[in-house]
Amino acid sequence: MRWTHLKPADGRAMPWRNGGGTTLELAVDLPGATLATGFRWRLSSAEVASSGPFSAFPGMARCLLLLEGAGFDIDFGPRGRVELREPLVPLFFSGDWPAAATLVGGPCTDLNVMWDSACGARVETLRFEGPRSLDLAGAPLLIFVAQGTVAVPSLGLHLGRRHTLRIEDGAGLLAVAAGLGGASLVMARIGPATF
Repeated sequence: MRWTHLKPADGRAMPWRNGGGTTLELAVDLPGATLATGFRWRLSSAEVASSGPFSAFPGMARCLLLLEGAGFDIDFGPRGRVELREPLVPLFFSGDWPAAATLVGGPCTDLNVMWDSACGARVETLRFEGPRSLDLAGAPLLIFVAQGTVAVPSLGLHLGRRHTLRIEDGAGLLAVAAGLGGASLVMARIGPATF
């Protein structure tokens, strides 16, 4: 198993494709990929300070989750509207779709998972207290700590809030333990299209 512990300070500030803001890129494949070169997948977080359109990502699939704030309403044009108000509820959509967000109560912070539509992905959230075992199946596996803290005894790690653990070539189970008050994780597994 190969793993990398990524802290928010390790992230890379990247401009939005539409110029409307910046996103903190937490993990990307291929390493060092940019908007110009393209990427297989990317995990990022953005501070959304004002209402406006989403950047277009043709050929990509997306999953958006609210981390902080009152949320926003998203207008997908002919595909309807969605209210994203509850934290850590995954919203899946195509990067080809036109989309515009309207903030409902001030600035928000979101988490965004994008992957090439030739790939497949599973994104899920997990809230827990105490010890827990995570299934490492899926390559790679990204574990993002949305709330609380998490200890990973076998790796000698303590993951703080907004830390990411990237695991590749994993198998079996990984024992973790939530800190006092519990923890919330977002787990993204990215694999082949038939995944």
